[in-house]
Amino acid sequence: MIKLKRRKRTLFLGTMAFMMLTTSVVSAQSDYATVIAKKAIVRSSSDFNAKTIKTFDIGTKVSITDQNGDWFRVNSEKNDLDGWMYKDTLILNNEKDNILRKGIVNATNLNIRSLPTTESKIITSLPNGSAVNILKKEDDWYHVQLSDGVKAFGHADYIEVIPNYPLGKTLEDENHIMSKPDVKSQIVTTLKKNKDVYIKGYDTGWYNVVTKDFKEGWIDSSIVEVVISTSDSASRSGMRNSELSNIKEVASQYLGKPYNYGSAGPNSFDCSGFVYYVLNTHYKDYLNSKNINLPRTSRGMATVGTPVSRSQLQVGDLVFFNNGSSKRINHVGIYIGDNNFIHASSGSKKAVIISSLNLSNYNRRYHTAVRL
Repeated sequence: MIKLKRRKRTLFLGTMAFMMLTTSVVSAQSDYATVIAKKAIVRSSSDFNAKTIKTFDIGTKVSITDQNGDWFRVNSEKNDLDGWMYKDTLILNNEKDNILRKGIVNATNLNIRSLPTTESKIITSLPNGSAVNILKKEDDWYHVQLSDGVKAFGHADYIEVIPNYPLGKTLEDENHIMSKPDVKSQIVTTLKKNKDVYIKGYDTGWYNVVTKDFKEGWIDSSIVEVVISTSDSASRSGMRNSELSNIKEVASQYLGKPYNYGSAGPNSFDCSGFVYYVLNTHYKDYLNSKNINLPRTSRGMATVGTPVSRSQLQVGDLVFFNNGSSKRINHVGIYIGDNNFIHASSGSKKAVIISSLNLSNYNRRYHTAVRL
């Protein structure tokens, strides 16, 4: 691990304390982190458009050497890598025994005051949806910390408290949270599909999670999708959107081409062959700029890029589906906007078609998505 000079380390840890609004805080005892995304990208700089220099598997340990906004500069345990990772792909190794909390303002505008009384001075007013770090509760008030580090008070009636960890979404129709990382342990609670869990830790195939109502336990990591969230969609997509913004028009020229298992164009396709052909034929420079070697299979494709939630889909994202009876991925298409995707379908039409994600078949089988 890279050693920081004492003075620099003190400043760094002090700055990192404010990251509680978006992820766990860094403790003075440890500046290590664990990868929680199934395939986490390490980039050359703190930008989604930066070159991919490596991907880390889930459970990989990294050391943190710097911070720039929502990005962490990391080094591998072998000291053979220097790059940047986005906050939602990591969980910082701290505060294992306590559950961190943040508050979301649920009023049109909430007055934040200097003391826990309506007679005290108004420090600022926060709009609906703003996040604050919860320090503690004092009667009907929360003692909060704002993004600039200022500590003040907000009335509890207008602040929804949730766990302050990276967000995940459940993937199965029924998702058991266990008391221990063991399928034979007691079930703490069961969540339906697409419910929120907050990822506190990871251990050999299991996420340590906290539910929205603060029930804590363990869940099989394969049935949770890590949600990559950002308040600045422009900085996230940037050049990427301009590069792939015409993919609907490009891919649509193959509409009606027949489905044929094992084919990868140009006159017939299977599902992954269609995606592979479109991207490698028309967007090869883009893939090269991101250092992406696109796999040929749908399951392989799901391991590259940045996982995104269904609610955050953008044109050009790859969408994946399972067979409906298990979590095994067996189909892929390209999202083209308006809740539609283009794909080589093995269904009744056996051709390249455009379908809606809302169709019962695809809505039921929807599994995950990645952004290249």
